[in-house]
Parts: sequence; structure tokens; C-alpha cells
Amino acid sequence: MQIPLCAVSVLFGGLSTAAAFSQLKKEKKSGPAILMIAGSALLLAAVLCNILDQRADWAVALFGCAAICAAALRNGVKSGQVHIRHHIIRMALSLILVVGFAVL
Repeated sequence: MQIPLCAVSVLFGGLSTAAAFSQLKKEKKSGPAILMIAGSALLLAAVLCNILDQRADWAVALFGCAAICAAALRNGVKSGQVHIRHHIIRMALSLILVVGFAVL
């Protein structure tokens, strides 16, 4: 179960990073994009912690996922296009990932 958890986390972190860089291309100074990059880096660090069998992986994943979700929500509010279902799915996936890191 560790491999699927790490794979989904890397995919989620990578896609979030790509979205953040796309936002930075449009706006040079975008706080939410920078926060999303930081959250993605934390999520990828949680994967590394998990591989190295560090018990703090769930806390790192929690902060990373929280940063990604907060940045995405802030970006939606800022643009005036909050897609509630999209944010609910992102938050649910984040919760599943954090629980996965806590359990494994």
C-alpha cells in the first residue's frame, strides 16, 4: 500500500506544482502560486520521509496538503471562480493522503 500512496502523492504534488507555475506565468507576483509550490514541496518531502521510514511523514503531508488546498481556494476566490466540487475533491484527496501517511 506504500507504493500507491507515494505514487498518488507524487502525482498530486507534481500536478499542483504545474498548476502553480502556470499561474506564475500569468501573474509574476502570485502569493497563492508560491504557497502551492511550497505545499507541493512539503508533500514531496513527506513521500521522501515515508520512504526513509520517518514517523513525521504524516505531519509534513498535513501541512503540505493544507497549503495546497488553501492556495487553490484563495486562487479561486481571487479570480472570482470558486468551483466548490473541485475544492471538495481536492480536500478529500488530501485527507485520504494524510490518513494514508498516518496509518502506514
